[in-house]
Amino acid sequence: MSIRGAVLTALVLVLGAGTARAEPDLFSKETFSGLVELRLTAADGERSWLDGGFGKTGASGGGSDWAVRPDLSQALVEWKPRLSFALGAVVTAQLQPDVEPALDLGEAYLTWRAPPHRLARLSARAGLFYPPVSHEHEGVGWTTPDTLSASAIGSWIGEEVKVAGLELTATRAIGDHELAATAAAFGGNDTSGTLLSFRGWALHGARTGASTDFPLPALSPFMRTRQAPITTPVSELDNRAGYYGRLAWRPPVPVEVSALHYDNAGDRTSVEVQQWAWETRFTTLALVWDADEATTIRAQILSGETLMGFRYQGKHRWIDMGYASAHVSATRRFGPHALTVRLEGFETNDRTLRAIDNNDETGWALTAAWRHELSPHADLLFEGLHVSSDRPSRAYGGVAPEQDQTVVQSALRLSF
Repeated sequence: MSIRGAVLTALVLVLGAGTARAEPDLFSKETFSGLVELRLTAADGERSWLDGGFGKTGASGGGSDWAVRPDLSQALVEWKPRLSFALGAVVTAQLQPDVEPALDLGEAYLTWRAPPHRLARLSARAGLFYPPVSHEHEGVGWTTPDTLSASAIGSWIGEEVKVAGLELTATRAIGDHELAATAAAFGGNDTSGTLLSFRGWALHGARTGASTDFPLPALSPFMRTRQAPITTPVSELDNRAGYYGRLAWRPPVPVEVSALHYDNAGDRTSVEVQQWAWETRFTTLALVWDADEATTIRAQILSGETLMGFRYQGKHRWIDMGYASAHVSATRRFGPHALTVRLEGFETNDRTLRAIDNNDETGWALTAAWRHELSPHADLLFEGLHVSSDRPSRAYGGVAPEQDQTVVQSALRLSF
């Protein structure tokens, strides 16, 4: 399904949505929001994956010394026009100097909501968007309000799981409980799994755009002639539709429990300029608990597999890899402050051809972040992140398999 086809489908839904009307609001100040983030980063350890290394963060370290870097880390503008009572839209333009291209389209989709009905509340969106996997990215332009680095799960969704499709959600109250069921069909996202296989998990704030190219680290001699040195996450190669489904339960306490299954239905062998259609699927379970008015607990686990390529010597696929990650975090707000602590673990399990292309990985990370609200439109953030991992494929780039890195960063985040 192309973006154009998804948008046309949404328009058909809107035309049948009912007679409720509201005055359009296209260009008032309420329809625009955005942010600019200035960051100062100090890091030891290895070269970042954004610079073509195996590093697990967005910052390149100075080895045993510290590398210090001030920069404009990101800027974005989000436009949310209201076209009618039923129909709206979200369009995000994002600037990320460390990503190629630096200026790109983030998300772009129509939203639709039906008039109230006794059976269920229906809503839909169509276009280019992230599936509802991450519970951290609640800020404008799909950003993380309380941290500078997302979890490994949230970071991977930001890199490699953006779709062009149609999503429909039905929400129904049953007594004091609320159930929501979501189903989606989509195109694009055929190369999902490339970064996760050849680089592994990472923790950062970078997000893919409509035309992003991410660099890959040094590949094995076996894969060097088969895979391009970059990956383009928003690509359609095999003309097959993927899908995902989600269930969410909200009991009469401040808790949401959700489960989502995603499958891009890639055919494994379609290829264009050494970009391959990977078959990538995963299931994730998540819990968000507002323990009190000032404390939010989040926990999530994700497990899946990704496969790509032909059979080598008539036996195993080039890539056949399982992967998993889990984290738990707590955010405590007090006055203009918010403190977040997150602990997580991650792994990849290469199930084939490890003797010539080993993509195994194990690791863990600890993050602590503090946000101080200077004003309604300015936040000061500090974050410390330590990540430790063991990845044999680092040897392809002449780096020791076991690496530790500590990143300390601060940011001034201005919003409107």
